[in-house]
Amino acid sequence: MGLRAARIAVFSAGLAFLFSLSRRASLALNNEEAPGLLVAIAIVSGLFSIRAIVTEKTMGPEANRTKDFLWGISIGGWGTVLYRLLTDA
Repeated sequence: MGLRAARIAVFSAGLAFLFSLSRRASLALNNEEAPGLLVAIAIVSGLFSIRAIVTEKTMGPEANRTKDFLWGISIGGWGTVLYRLLTDA
């Protein structure tokens, strides 16, 4: 169970880091943020969450890496949305 949690954490932190890096690069180049970007991230995170739940229930232990990827991406996306809502408000 610890290995799964570690993989999920790596995927989640990696996605959050990439979103943060992309945003900082965009701001450094004086580019505006695309309207609705946060909503789009939330929708995609929701879809990944649904897929993670379905995959968890329908696939066996041989698909743990796929499940971990789905959970990590969904958690990273939700974390990005939550962080942006708390810091930009």
